[in-house]
Amino acid sequence: MRRRRQLRKIFAWSLLLFAMILINVLVSEIAFARAGGGHGYSGGGGGGRSGGGGGGEAELIWLLIRLIIYYPHIGIPLAIVVAVLAWKGYLKGEDTYIDYTITKADRVKHDSFSKVALTQLKQRDPGFDENFFNGRAKKAFRLIQEAWTARKLDKAQAFLSDGIYEQFSIQLAEMREKGIIDHMEALEILTATPVKFQSDKNFDVIHLRIDASAINYRKDEKTGKLINGSRSPEPFAEVWSFMRKPGVKTLKKGGLMEGQCPNCGNPIQIGRLSKCEVCGALLRSGEYDWVLTSITQACEWSVRSDKAVPGLDAMVAADPGFNMQHIKERVSVMFWRKTEAERIGKVEPLRKIARNEFCDAQLQWLKPDKSGARRFYTGCAVGAVDLLGIEMLEPDDNAFVEVIWSGIPSFQMPGKEIETAGQPINFRHVFVLARRHGAVTKLEASLASSHCPSCGAPEQTGSENECAYCGSVMNDGKSEWVLDAVVDRSDPQVREILNRISVAARKSVEDARARIDAHQKDKKQPAVPPPLDDFGISGIELLRWTVAMMLADGHIDDKEMSMIRELASRRDIPEARIQQIIDEFKAVIDPIVHVTTTSKIEADTELLRHIARVALADGKLTSEETDMLKAVGSKIGMSGIDIDMLLKRERRAIFQEAKDILRKIKR
Repeated sequence: MRRRRQLRKIFAWSLLLFAMILINVLVSEIAFARAGGGHGYSGGGGGGRSGGGGGGEAELIWLLIRLIIYYPHIGIPLAIVVAVLAWKGYLKGEDTYIDYTITKADRVKHDSFSKVALTQLKQRDPGFDENFFNGRAKKAFRLIQEAWTARKLDKAQAFLSDGIYEQFSIQLAEMREKGIIDHMEALEILTATPVKFQSDKNFDVIHLRIDASAINYRKDEKTGKLINGSRSPEPFAEVWSFMRKPGVKTLKKGGLMEGQCPNCGNPIQIGRLSKCEVCGALLRSGEYDWVLTSITQACEWSVRSDKAVPGLDAMVAADPGFNMQHIKERVSVMFWRKTEAERIGKVEPLRKIARNEFCDAQLQWLKPDKSGARRFYTGCAVGAVDLLGIEMLEPDDNAFVEVIWSGIPSFQMPGKEIETAGQPINFRHVFVLARRHGAVTKLEASLASSHCPSCGAPEQTGSENECAYCGSVMNDGKSEWVLDAVVDRSDPQVREILNRISVAARKSVEDARARIDAHQKDKKQPAVPPPLDDFGISGIELLRWTVAMMLADGHIDDKEMSMIRELASRRDIPEARIQQIIDEFKAVIDPIVHVTTTSKIEADTELLRHIARVALADGKLTSEETDMLKAVGSKIGMSGIDIDMLLKRERRAIFQEAKDILRKIKR
């Protein structure tokens, strides 16, 4: 407050002094134009103005008053000018203080995120030891990097959930098939910092950002030729997401990350058995230790809040163990099995997780075309897995899950190597899941989604749909979700369902916001935007939307390029990725249509607010930034006035958050 008052005073009095000097000049000119030279303005005895020292501010004000009295046609307009300049000076001081506060808080924001995450976690587990956990995570980090270079997950498999294990296994198999080695050496872990904590009745999740440096490149296994990457050390950042059940206390000994049973300490045998062979504890259930569920490049990481999902409340009421993580894990396994089946041209990877009808249809799709070529996608990456809605019907319930992913078009002729296109293509597919009505989720098996739901044994791919251990049929949907169909988001039948789901979800959100607005109106409080999670949209998605808007007129100028690089530096996006995104949008006819159809997120006020937050990191907006934000706003039906009001509210909200951050740091 003290600094703000000082800034206001400095600006206001500087402008006032400037105006008074102007008045002085004008008064002097008027006085000398009169008979007698204006001796009436003398302070007597030569003291007044010629005295060198005091009286400055008071005398200038007194001069203005006399000018108003004796020369109102000059004094009154000047008084108005002085008042306007003084008010602008006050506002300028206020703006400077806001900019200063926002910028200062932005420099320490990540530390604030860490403190908040750790505080929330320690409320659930008072004995949590950050240093001990970070040490364990760093060991796990090295294990994963070594496993990736060796193209074997044996040493790291103990602490990986089924979803991420499936992803890594298939990606490594693809590299082995192509004869590619992802080499890493000189690994140095710089920092490991918790950035966000999430919790619900089923799971706690801690997101750990790891900053490191290493020599990392891909080379040809036979020739040793460099494919991509660098032989010099380069920095990189990843976000690791660990999950466990609420109420689990911090281990004071080794656990999954050390290759030991977290319950009895017995060494875990190589393999994907779900239970410890000594004590029978469910290893990756989250009941004893943290389980790694995802590894994401920092520039691609985001944590989107769970939106209102139609049918979810009814499903949870009927199946209390139903949880988002299980659905996402299950669909992740389905997605990677499907890409593997397409890559190898065999349906076996799908047999135990997809219905027979789906597998039979896939057999036809996997056949080579008339020229003998098989077409599929390599280098696949998943951007998001979102539950869109649930329909509870007889005899089966259905869950609709959208998978936003990218892949490089590839094809293979008989006896020849795989050929690939230059750029990946983005897709939005809906995975339609089915499960017998009345079946319930086994909460302890949520992170073991590729294991047999009856006996917990790891799945063995093969032409049969039964468990190799207990003989249970695994793809009939009696006890576990199975894949019924995969359709494009634009499929007419699914589109009708999704439209109905979207209307219901939108109405639920609007009703909630209306209640908040009504509450604020009753209290006569100014409208404040709902809280926005800084990690709600990944840096890559923000950059893609920014580039699309800037390329709407066909080119990007130097100032716009500067803004792009500033955004990229704030969100850990490397220069090569910037150019890749620009090339992607230059290659399409309409960048706006392209980003609308391929992005993980929709053009709405939340997107506009996220982009505004990046632009407002220094407290103000450039004309280029404002134009770009208005371009986004126009796509969602907002007028220029609406956008100006939204930006003012967002700046005010960011300023308040910045003050809160700085206040907490001082404590």
